[in-house]
Amino acid sequence: MTETHDFSRRDFLKLGAVGAAGAAAAAGLAACSPAGNTGSGGTGGSGSGSGSAAAEGTVSTNDVVIKLGDKMPTWSFMVPPEPIPADQITETKENDIIVVGAGMSGLTTAVAAAEKGGKVTLFSASSAPISRGGSNYARNSKVMEELKVEPFNPVPFYYHEMRAASFAIDQRKWMRGYNESEEAMNWMIDIASEAGLSVILERDNNFDLGPHYAHAFSTLGDSAMVSTGQQGAVEALEKKALEYGVEIVYDMKAEQLIREDGGRVTGVVASKINGSGEGYVQFNGKYIVLATGDYSLDKEMLACYCPEALDVVGFDQVETDYNTSFQMGGIYGGDGQKMGLWIGAAWQRAEAAPMYQGGWGGGHEPLGFHWGLNVNTRAERYQREDVSAPYTAHHLLSQPDMKAFGIWTKNYPQAIIDRGQEWFLFGSDYTLPPKTAEEMIQIWDAGAEEGSYFKADTLEDLAKQLELDPAKLKETVAHYNELVKAGEDTDFYKDPTYLVEIEETGPYYAAVNTCTFMTIMGGLRTSADMEVCDENDEPIPGLFNVGCMIGDMYANEYNFAIPGNSYGINCLTFGYTLGHRLAAGDFA
Repeated sequence: MTETHDFSRRDFLKLGAVGAAGAAAAAGLAACSPAGNTGSGGTGGSGSGSGSAAAEGTVSTNDVVIKLGDKMPTWSFMVPPEPIPADQITETKENDIIVVGAGMSGLTTAVAAAEKGGKVTLFSASSAPISRGGSNYARNSKVMEELKVEPFNPVPFYYHEMRAASFAIDQRKWMRGYNESEEAMNWMIDIASEAGLSVILERDNNFDLGPHYAHAFSTLGDSAMVSTGQQGAVEALEKKALEYGVEIVYDMKAEQLIREDGGRVTGVVASKINGSGEGYVQFNGKYIVLATGDYSLDKEMLACYCPEALDVVGFDQVETDYNTSFQMGGIYGGDGQKMGLWIGAAWQRAEAAPMYQGGWGGGHEPLGFHWGLNVNTRAERYQREDVSAPYTAHHLLSQPDMKAFGIWTKNYPQAIIDRGQEWFLFGSDYTLPPKTAEEMIQIWDAGAEEGSYFKADTLEDLAKQLELDPAKLKETVAHYNELVKAGEDTDFYKDPTYLVEIEETGPYYAAVNTCTFMTIMGGLRTSADMEVCDENDEPIPGLFNVGCMIGDMYANEYNFAIPGNSYGINCLTFGYTLGHRLAAGDFA
């Protein structure tokens, strides 16, 4: 059960972190960043807030004035807890490889190691394999070859993505992921097929220098919505793990890593949860692999590393439900990241990469909002609209009420199709045909009846439904139509392909776009071999991590330019290659 604690913004700023670092942590809201830069205070955190320096050496955050010393304050989540007493550890388990986490990355690592003869124990705070979503990218696969789908050219795309991340990401990981993904995907396709799953391709945005096809696992006979089948994939991996002799222990939450005198990590202590008993279990192994997920439910960690996300998810601290399959607003509480910091691991260098998602209403790209006219709650056009949904969502953080609307008339879909664009909805199977203009109008009409779209006979009525100023909306629409007639968007210079007149007669349609927070990518500093590293980039012997917690893989934003990049590369490809290398004893 999910439990919410009252944790207001004012309390957060006054008290800072709850725990040992207390008052010092409040200063971190003004100064904390992965690189340790100082900045202004406020919700925006490092360099992006509304606070201002009240005097030299201080930061004013609303009604709180925080004195900044010579050293970066320490947040409470960075402070190691007291070691768990030996007399409270009621059981000890030993194996060559200990994997923490039963998601896609942990199970992949365990299965890949076990099939090569590795002796593996996997334990997880969940009560069963757990996953969410369903897109898994690979550069090529036997499924793509059967469909005669050619791999895309990585050169312009990878340059584009690295530039979008300010070249702050680890390029070695990206290219290793690209080069090794085909072998890993074919391996997973065989496991999924053996378990009775269909493996199909998902349609992607065409404008992101693509296409970049993601693989999806489905137990459904109807493949109209393909990107929701990841649970079937992890259950297939669990079955294969048991066949290979992997010991799996559920309802066991990792609490502390064991590292003596700055040397090798030799184990992890876990507590029994979900009614599985009392006391602690110590898992000892030559290799410890963390696959514990993100840190998005820990609001103090968000305030330190990604303060802007607090504008979306709020400050209320929510307890982690390790058995949740999907939820917006955050998933896990950074268990692995904290344990790593406590024993000397460094934080990644790249800025945080939140995973935002916006609406898809009225959009012809699978991951795009409506590309015609967008207005904010002041009925003003505020952006070029031909960008992917996550980017439009991120931009909404700077707009009034963090909300906007796409507005169009029934001529829009055919005009887009006539200009050479295909119309695919989110989750479309690659083998299915694009939607026709008539089908899209039917979808919008049905959605208007259900309340997922807006429809009106006049602009005035539409403005009323959207709670916009009717006169201002009419003025904005008239100006937009002038740009359409001129054939050039001199406001934002959007691609003229998407300049389509809003007709003078209805019906008028609208969709709402909001920013929703899904998760956050990254964490501990990680080598290209998945070794967790210290501040000097030296691997910590015996400690590895995989999955979304891999550091320096993404920066600024996880933008869905490759749907399934995290599952396909971070979880599947890197888990597969790491598992094989651990079994082979490639690491000291």
